[in-house]
Amino acid sequence: MPGDLREQWPVGKLGEEESRIHIKAIQDIDNYEEHPDDIIAITDGWRQGPVAAVLRGGINANAVLTVLAQADVPELKIFHLEEKIADLEDVFISTVVGPAHAMFDSVSINWRREHSVYDLIKNIGKDYSMLFFGAPLAHSELLPFYQNLKENFDGGITIVRGPIADIDFDESDEIFKWVRDRTFEADAFSLPALLRSYKKKLSVKVAVVLPSLNEEKTVGNVIRTVLEVKKTGVIDEVILVDSMSTDQTVAIARSFDIPVYIHQEIEPDRGSYRGKGEAMFKSAFITDADIIAWVDTDVENIAPHFFYGLLGPILAFPDIRFTKGYFSRPVRVEASGVELGGGRVTEILARPWINTFLPILSGYIQPLAGTVAIYRDLLLKMRIPVNYGVEIAMLAQAVTLGGLWSTCQVNLGEVVHKSKDVIGLSEMAFQILQILVDMEQIPNAGNKDVLRRVYSAHGNFEIGIKRFTTVWRQY
Repeated sequence: MPGDLREQWPVGKLGEEESRIHIKAIQDIDNYEEHPDDIIAITDGWRQGPVAAVLRGGINANAVLTVLAQADVPELKIFHLEEKIADLEDVFISTVVGPAHAMFDSVSINWRREHSVYDLIKNIGKDYSMLFFGAPLAHSELLPFYQNLKENFDGGITIVRGPIADIDFDESDEIFKWVRDRTFEADAFSLPALLRSYKKKLSVKVAVVLPSLNEEKTVGNVIRTVLEVKKTGVIDEVILVDSMSTDQTVAIARSFDIPVYIHQEIEPDRGSYRGKGEAMFKSAFITDADIIAWVDTDVENIAPHFFYGLLGPILAFPDIRFTKGYFSRPVRVEASGVELGGGRVTEILARPWINTFLPILSGYIQPLAGTVAIYRDLLLKMRIPVNYGVEIAMLAQAVTLGGLWSTCQVNLGEVVHKSKDVIGLSEMAFQILQILVDMEQIPNAGNKDVLRRVYSAHGNFEIGIKRFTTVWRQY
């Protein structure tokens, strides 16, 4: 290896024999098959800046991780073209995903769907100064592979060959496998005839319930859209459950000639509480459908694929009993215009909690999303909190009762809807935390019904107290 190439590499030990990693220049490619028990990295030099790896899986991909770890790369981005053969995806998860999370403090893995690796690097190359690849199978393929990469990427390229040996595949990481096999796109289910066929084979009745509270601006379009899907035969019932709106929401809904209920008036002998969870709980008493789906009525850009996507997995796969939608959200905050990126409570509260206490749910992209579909018999086994904690409570119980693989998530695209200001989000987060504490039976939680908020400005302060009582409903 030329001396200047050795000096460019950030960690000198990579060039030492005892490291079992040998760095060779591209022009030294004929010596590629030397040291069969060690790692060989063929490179055109180290370049300062962001680094990424494009990996398929296997021994050579695993060797890339070893090279990058010993080069002290602080943050690693891995790109992977999805395989059409499931076993190849298992190889990637076993040899790359699991080891990467063990070897690096910060790593993200991005599954892609470009036609080829060259299309992929055309799309991502501008963001990186260096790209790393596992070596192709045969020695004769190495130079053509490098040349093709160089035609599509101007940065530094390193191709790594691992030891010539067998490798044991660890298939124990259930979360990664679940994410791959149980994450769907709504567009995959956009053929009504196929969904009708699935529905007929299952012999099920499907109801869509629309919870509402003062949604006069959007409720009409949501109803119009779901009724369009109902005409295809995929949906049997469309029902609106209102929580005493004070605007024209109920009048608009009734103009579509669909059943409209006030949740406080359903099963009055059971009492009534405020909250979205209460409306969802009461929904089971107004339909005998085998599958119940809930879709919020504040979605401004609702489209038919929203309903196809939500119902598709639960109809297409008999072992799936619970579907949760997720979406990208440019959130409209009334006080400050448009803020890109929803899910603030998810990232600040729910995801850290889940990874600490409920890691089985860590593969869910939006665990707090309220768009779900569920089999009625599963719903009737659940305890339902009446407040904002209903989404995480249903998800956790669905996994507990049926196992992770009986649940799935589906990308419903972009959803535009109104959101809460920071005070509203704080109150929402508190209610979710109440439910999480209850579910995990955490002792010594203190007075968990009171949210105390202290304000201070210009030497003055104010203490505010707001009480949120946790109520669980059971069928």
